[in-house]
Amino acid sequence: MSERFQFEASVDYPDAGVRFNVSLTRASGSGEPQFKLTVDDMATGRPVAFNHQVSPAVHDFTRGYTRWLATKGIRAARGEADISGPARRDASAAQLIQAVHDAVDMIDQRFSNYRGPVVGSEGYSDIVFEKRDGVAYLLLNRPETYNAKRGITMNEMADALLDAAGDDSIRVAVISGAGPNGFCTGNDQSYDPSLEGADYSGTAKVSYSKVIRQMPQPVIAAVDGFAIGSGNIMAYECDYTIATTRSHFGQTGPRVGSPANGHTVAMLAARVGQKKAREMWMLCQQFSAQEALEMGLVNKVVEPDQLWAEVDRWIAAIKNVSPAILQMQKMSFAQHDDFQAPERSPGQEYFPNYTDSEECRERRLAFLERRPLDTSKNLPYAKVPIE
Repeated sequence: MSERFQFEASVDYPDAGVRFNVSLTRASGSGEPQFKLTVDDMATGRPVAFNHQVSPAVHDFTRGYTRWLATKGIRAARGEADISGPARRDASAAQLIQAVHDAVDMIDQRFSNYRGPVVGSEGYSDIVFEKRDGVAYLLLNRPETYNAKRGITMNEMADALLDAAGDDSIRVAVISGAGPNGFCTGNDQSYDPSLEGADYSGTAKVSYSKVIRQMPQPVIAAVDGFAIGSGNIMAYECDYTIATTRSHFGQTGPRVGSPANGHTVAMLAARVGQKKAREMWMLCQQFSAQEALEMGLVNKVVEPDQLWAEVDRWIAAIKNVSPAILQMQKMSFAQHDDFQAPERSPGQEYFPNYTDSEECRERRLAFLERRPLDTSKNLPYAKVPIE
């Protein structure tokens, strides 16, 4: 006979202006425990609808959170204003307690970071941006996806970094990721690039990547957890990378059908050399923080509880030198990176419609569904003359 289980909690986030209500219950003798989540607007006391017009932050979170719950054995579905579904029938009370505490902790990892209302607000939904004491801090705030980026994330990053770049009082920018698991794991593959182009890749006139490379201030990547795909690119595009011992770096593009190529790919060779760059990019290899340090991909590795103390030391060193000279030196290094930057990348020339291909769709879905890949969908090689 199944033992009775009941957990109910409401967690308030006054700065964000929302209250999360979470329950996981099983009546004595019944089968599957039932999970439910709702969100209230603290200003009105009314339930928050899970749509983008009401709150981009809540809409985005509940989409990714529903998928994340499956990793905890909860088969939930998202409705218009709730997430509900059964947990594992054979779960013990101890396992259910752990699952529901993890579920509440994941909410906290995101919504404790907001500094302003997320309902009916035009503020940033996917990042938290602050400027204080001459430093611009940009936090990627999507821990339920290991801080994978969607189009809105990239638009907000570009906007915030342009703000920092144009502020003469800012001496350094720091980019980090929410939660203990991920700095950034690339583009969110739950967005179909062939159907949700702008949602997948953003619409910013100047990409956040270009701003990082061209803004006058040095940029520090504070990496705690996974820096994968375009998250790894972002880390090595920053001027300095400080990582914790639990961090990992790597690429996934050729495996999941993300057609990265061209300048940002080749740039890695200037950091770690041709052989390691090809190993990382072409074979989708991942490397520990210590391995990344040894190959020159990161500047410093510290224990997780020492990350921000180490970042502060680098900030102090940057503030102690000439900002104008640093800007000229940064531009000098960028000229080396841009030695070969053709207007059209190989992908643009030979596979301009890759994201519409069967291969792209199959690799993305196989990754999301955690199933073996159907290699019959692979595209043939481009016919490039060897001269």
